[in-house]
Parts: sequence; C-alpha cells; structure tokens
Amino acid sequence: MKRLLTGALLLLSVAGVAHAASVTNAGDTAVVLTVVEGGSRVQVALDPGATETICTGGCFVTLPNGDRLPLSGGETVEISNGSAVVK
Repeated sequence: MKRLLTGALLLLSVAGVAHAASVTNAGDTAVVLTVVEGGSRVQVALDPGATETICTGGCFVTLPNGDRLPLSGGETVEISNGSAVVK
C-alpha cells in the first residue's frame, strides 16, 4: 500500500510539471517578471539565457515592458527586449 501511495504521489508531481509554462530570457540583460498565481504574487528574476518553470495551475505574468500575459500552463515563452513570444 505504501508503495502504491508513493507511486501515485510521484505521478502527480510529474504531471504537474508537465503542464507548467517555461520562460526563457533570450535577451542580453537580466529581467524581472511578476507572476500572479492563485492569489500569490512573486518576482522571478531571469539572467540572460536562463530558463524558469512557472505557472503550474495558470497565472498572469507582467513583463518588463508592462504587458500582462495570461498563461494556462504548457506554454513556452521567450522574452527578448522586454517583450514576449509565446510558442
């Protein structure tokens, strides 16, 4: 029973990451994003070339240029010059 519960928890944790959004800073300078998810607001700093996984349950991201981007999870976002391209 303990093995079954451990396996189920592992499967759920992997499934949650699979639906998260991936954000990459393709620019030459560090950027700071404001991520609002489930009523929580956090600042995410990305150095040039860095990638971060965010938004496992949907969120809004405020970009360096002030645009607000809704994400549901699973998107790949590339930030360059303060703007985003969603793939």
